[in-house]
Amino acid sequence: MKALTNYQRTSNYLVKVFKAVNADYFNNELEVPTITIQSTVGAYGHVTTSKVWSNGENASYELNIGADYLTRPIENVVATMIHEAVHLYCMQKGIKDTSNRGVYHNKRFKAVAENMGHLIIDKHDTYGWTITSPSEDTIDFCVANGFEDIQIGRTTGYSMTGVSGGKSGNGNGTTVPRTKKPSSTRKYICPCCGNSFRATKSINVLCMDCNEQYVVAE
Repeated sequence: MKALTNYQRTSNYLVKVFKAVNADYFNNELEVPTITIQSTVGAYGHVTTSKVWSNGENASYELNIGADYLTRPIENVVATMIHEAVHLYCMQKGIKDTSNRGVYHNKRFKAVAENMGHLIIDKHDTYGWTITSPSEDTIDFCVANGFEDIQIGRTTGYSMTGVSGGKSGNGNGTTVPRTKKPSSTRKYICPCCGNSFRATKSINVLCMDCNEQYVVAE
């Protein structure tokens, strides 16, 4: 796969990720949203609570992945995608998963996110059960689908401090925690051919094509 170093390729890639999330976690029950990449201050992503995109005949929700956070480890980006997909699922099923205009994530959201999305959900003092981390299942999902890190991201011209509610465009969002959790995986790469994979612990692996030992990518 070509490196994800430009906007158009990354945009198409996120559509691919959503399709895989929809198939694997939601049995293709989700309506397909319009995937966007925009800066969302204080949030990794959001989904709108109304269908804000229309071509005159069909309308769709917006699912946004924060442009400032694209270069996080891919399992974290995918966890954000699943988080927003959970909101879509809850809207379709009539499950009230948030309050306070979509800012506070309640225990219903936590239950669906953990049971269907297989995410790790922790509680924020102000915004409820919104802090999202990838689980071992998320990592396995990324490995099985061959998902790679995105190498392009937007650098904002303003400083970002603290935590916002993660709400943008009348939508629910994935809040950025005050302390970012480290990645739960290591990326190994063959120094000869460039083949790579992820693992959750330190291991010694030999590339059978090049007879070279894989090394941890910095």
